[in-house]
Amino acid sequence: MTCIGTTAQAADAQNRQQAIDMAMRQNGGQGKVLGVQTIRTENGQTYFAVKILSNGRVRVHRIRQSN
Repeated sequence: MTCIGTTAQAADAQNRQQAIDMAMRQNGGQGKVLGVQTIRTENGQTYFAVKILSNGRVRVHRIRQSN
């Protein structure tokens, strides 16, 4: 299995479900969500890491949380 990371740039998510929806759109609407984690960086920025399985690959989409 290969893990590929991507970062959303167009918009921020207000909650977990919105982050999942955004990640699925970035993934072409296909795949299975394996999990979502909330990550806080050293500079205080918060991201949702959404893991999606699609075509035998796991992709981690990092979606910034809006304040």
